[in-house]
Amino acid sequence: MNRVDTLKAEHYFEADTPICVTKYAYDRYDEIRLHRHEFIEIAYVCKGKGRHVVDGHEQPVSQGDLFIVQFDTPHSFFPNDPANSDRLEVYNCMLLPEFLGAMHMELPILKEVVGLFLLNGLYPEERTYKPDLKLTDSLPNDFQSVFADMYEEYAAKREGYVELLRLKLCELLIKIYRAYNSRYRETPDPERYRLELIQRAISYLREHYAAPVQLSDISRHALLSKSYFSAQFKKTTGMSVFDYLQKLRIEEACRLLEERSDKITDIAGQIGYGDYRFFNKTFRKVTGMTAGEYRKKAKRPPSVPTEAPDKE
Repeated sequence: MNRVDTLKAEHYFEADTPICVTKYAYDRYDEIRLHRHEFIEIAYVCKGKGRHVVDGHEQPVSQGDLFIVQFDTPHSFFPNDPANSDRLEVYNCMLLPEFLGAMHMELPILKEVVGLFLLNGLYPEERTYKPDLKLTDSLPNDFQSVFADMYEEYAAKREGYVELLRLKLCELLIKIYRAYNSRYRETPDPERYRLELIQRAISYLREHYAAPVQLSDISRHALLSKSYFSAQFKKTTGMSVFDYLQKLRIEEACRLLEERSDKITDIAGQIGYGDYRFFNKTFRKVTGMTAGEYRKKAKRPPSVPTEAPDKE
């Protein structure tokens, strides 16, 4: 179980359909591997018993267990034995953040739902690796009905199925929110998770500033739709994502101009600018001078003030 495969979004999501719903019976033990993915997964154990391994932590699972797995988290379900005698079956609802679209902004409760299950992924010190929900009484049947409807809609792909899946996902998330609050009586802190998501995006920008970064890449890394992410990023930092990226690039350009003797055109290319004229324009906008002027100023030795001769 040491090998960890990466499941790419393009292998699971069809064009303009950022959701995928599957049902898996774990009857091929030799094919099961740990994996991480580039999307959010809501996994629901609909039948039987087995094991769930998350980040190297193993937990027994059974019908009624629900997990929300963040992207880039190594995990997998495993039957208790190669024959799967306990008949483990799991529904998987895989989605990209943009699938919530405008509903995320229009329905305040969805913001709380997102905050609720993101906290577990954002704060490793609070992670328990146990099911996010362990459903009892009539709740397993209630949730199983929603997952079954979503699975059937996705498989049939009848007219309007994408919008119906969006509504069903909204229903599922609200049911998760109700069940969680009923059991734990905890209120999520939307401000806390918002700041953490933006910090996650800033860290991503700092690591990839020299690459041809797209807004969709950053917002997906922050687990938010593009429009909602852009608004929250500006609210938090006071500038747009594009302006913040240029700021990071120019800060790095200044460092290179001070420490290296590379040609300015080469430095521009190293920090992600293919257009030298645009680099010059951006550099002047951020620093108030050209890159050449900045280098001269940075290389100029500090002037030593002369002391007036003592009067006798």
